[in-house]
Amino acid sequence: MLLSLLVLGLLSGCQWLHLQNSMGDWGKSRSYIYAGDSAMKNGQYVTAIEQFEEAAKLAPDDPVVYERLSEGNWELGNQTRAINQMARAVQASDYDPQLLYKLADLNFKHGDLQRALEAVNRSIQSEPQLVDARILRANVLREQGAPAKALDDLHFVLGVLDEDDIGQQVEMQLEVAQIYIQQHRFQNALSVVTTIPITKIEDQLVIQAYQTHSQTLQQLGRLEDAQEKLELALKLDGDHIETYYRLAEIHTLANNMAGASLALQQTLALSPHHQGALQLRQRISVPQ
Repeated sequence: MLLSLLVLGLLSGCQWLHLQNSMGDWGKSRSYIYAGDSAMKNGQYVTAIEQFEEAAKLAPDDPVVYERLSEGNWELGNQTRAINQMARAVQASDYDPQLLYKLADLNFKHGDLQRALEAVNRSIQSEPQLVDARILRANVLREQGAPAKALDDLHFVLGVLDEDDIGQQVEMQLEVAQIYIQQHRFQNALSVVTTIPITKIEDQLVIQAYQTHSQTLQQLGRLEDAQEKLELALKLDGDHIETYYRLAEIHTLANNMAGASLALQQTLALSPHHQGALQLRQRISVPQ
């Protein structure tokens, strides 16, 4: 019995030492992560990666380490390495939905739409209320030529955003309106843009709303109303290139060549190499 107790004591001691060592390694790895985070904030990405790699040696199963390594390598332009490291972070986290979303986002930016869709689908399956993942999936689906499916996610997002997210809510409304315009569902697009709370959002978003509203009105043949929306946008930013260009298009459709000429001159004064403006000027024979 004495021998058994001695063996048990030795085993317990070994387990305790192992636990102590593991905790010590974890604490040291966190120190390296904090140092790496500090370097990242200062734009010292190579130094940051060196710190994260030291952390990985001490905590090879820590998803946070590989998430940070991914972020650092992405900043350095090592996209494939960054994606592989984020995939390792996903596996180490037992497929955490937030990390799956980040993996999907990296693949989307890298241009791998199929892998992006696979990852974001798993993310949403695990956490259906993850708004960022829904928005990302809508973007992927649009790029894949499936706007109707993208609308499902965008409408879902609009259903869960509240008044505190007014800026993001309006961005989603504009995305929905653009899809409706692409589908030639102009009345649907008009219904969306007319509900945008113009007085509650920042000027740049207001300008986008006016431009989309104008585009919708143009497609419905309401050229004067379309022109009015662009003129309202110019009151907020008198040097907005695309607004002048869109105004030139409206004047051209209304057969107002003097107005088109003036809008084109203003467009090209701000952007001399604007391809759309140059082509429109050539098409309507506006004198240089």
